Amino acid sequence: MKSNILGIVFTILSGVLIVMIILAYERSDREEPEFRFSALNLTYDSDTTDNDLIDGINAYDAVDGDLTSRIVVEKVVLNKDAKTAVVYYAVADYSGNVAKQSRVFPADIKSMVVEADELQSTEDMNFPQLSFGEGESSYASSGVSAEANP
Repeated sequence: MKSNILGIVFTILSGVLIVMIILAYERSDREEPEFRFSALNLTYDSDTTDNDLIDGINAYDAVDGDLTSRIVVEKVVLNKDAKTAVVYYAVADYSGNVAKQSRVFPADIKSMVVEADELQSTEDMNFPQLSFGEGESSYASSGVSAEANP
């Protein structure tokens, strides 16, 4: 008799708990934030920072309001043929809903190529002995033999 009563009580409590979970889920924030872009006269080059790329973008959420300070630049993809840079943005609201958008900017590819070439020549000057050509070992510059000693 007692076990039947306990079974009925636990069944009722389980039903109440299920109803509470459904209500909490229905009232939760599941809408992702939205981006709002304004015109920005920017050419992407080697001096462009993330802050430069975020200028002119706002993010809003129906529940959390202004989320502009939470915008991040995920990545930048250069298209050398089209001379453009595609910038990918993301923002998350306080409930964990994430929105992602991208924006295309004209890019000054020549300035970035020149800077990359200068960086490569600087690395070559800093490490002139390192050579990993055909038939050479990575230990050649340190005087250590790459051959195994039996």
